[in-house]
Amino acid sequence: MPKFTFSARDSKGKEVNGKLEARDAEALAEILQDRGLVVVNIKEKVAIDLEELGQINIGGVPMKEKVVFMRQLATMVGAGLPLTRGLQVMEQQIANPMFKRVITQVKNSVEAGKSLADAFRNADDVFDDVAINLIEAGESSGNLDKILDKLAIELEESKKLQAKLKSALTYPMILLVVIVVVMLLMMFVLVPSMSDIYGEFDAELPFITQFLLDMSDFFINFWWAVLIVILSLVIGYKIWVDTPKGKRSRDKLLVKTPILGMIISKMQIAQFTRLLGLLLSSGLSIIRALELTALSLSNEMFKEVILDAKNEVEKGGSLALPIARSEYYPLIVSSMVAVGEETGELDTVLAKISEYYKDEVDVATENMSSILEPVFLIIMGLAIAFISLGIYMPMFQLSEVMGMVIDIVKVIV
Repeated sequence: MPKFTFSARDSKGKEVNGKLEARDAEALAEILQDRGLVVVNIKEKVAIDLEELGQINIGGVPMKEKVVFMRQLATMVGAGLPLTRGLQVMEQQIANPMFKRVITQVKNSVEAGKSLADAFRNADDVFDDVAINLIEAGESSGNLDKILDKLAIELEESKKLQAKLKSALTYPMILLVVIVVVMLLMMFVLVPSMSDIYGEFDAELPFITQFLLDMSDFFINFWWAVLIVILSLVIGYKIWVDTPKGKRSRDKLLVKTPILGMIISKMQIAQFTRLLGLLLSSGLSIIRALELTALSLSNEMFKEVILDAKNEVEKGGSLALPIARSEYYPLIVSSMVAVGEETGELDTVLAKISEYYKDEVDVATENMSSILEPVFLIIMGLAIAFISLGIYMPMFQLSEVMGMVIDIVKVIV
């Protein structure tokens, strides 16, 4: 939305100046009039001033700050504090420039008569559709404090799942970087120095040694071509994966990948069951809950199953059937969902499935680190052994030749 600066006067004739975002100048005038102000002047801002430059925040709002905001606002609302007062207190406490600006916008919109959910919809993209719909459900049911608490838990659980995968991949990635660095040092430093030594003997070199020397010469003379190829592959991959077909193919490949695919599958199932259970327990219809849950899933293969399930439920069918037909959701998930539908306690059953798969993700991530660590160490050892063999094999041959020469000299003498 465009930003405006305004000048107005309150009921006592005192001048009030400020900045606000609104759909247009007329909409801003209505907001100011609702606050009891008499509009004097409204101007649309077309440039960024120095004060706004200080509010730019690269990287968005950290998840931790969102969780703290939700918990503290829930506490204040639960204690009976008016929502506008709670937002005012949070506005004063938030240190993140971007988040502070968003909360200011939200507070101003709520003061103008909008609901909290609508205020967040009109503000910058800090919270997704799932969070906003949960807030809307909390306002409609009068349980905003409880919904905010649940939302804080959901944000924390989502962050933990992502952090577990990153943590499991960190050490293997460090080993991979070490392997690449060691290989480059050998190809750019060690192998060229040995090449000068071998050149003085003017002898035929073993295949492995000659291969290493040729590869080293190629990297030294055509490093720029290698860099261009790598950058082209990275850019090409990014363009490809941004297409629907490319993203689907990438996600399907990830699910089929050994070890990693198993962890991704369990994470997606944990996300699906936890979020769908939360949305249903908050009062959302199952159709809307399935739609929001599908949008929250990062893997296209799991998302397609839930969207198919939504279409099935819209026609009056069972949620468990499309899940049972899918190759990506285990039979235990569809069986438990069927039990939940029959007993009328689907949200409770989904919460139990989520807990089970959360524990499964914990075990799987720990096992992945213990499995990948020796694999990468073996790869690094084989690579170093290959290069070492290529470097020292001519020396072994040379020592054999020198030994034969010495023996011949002894016989002649």
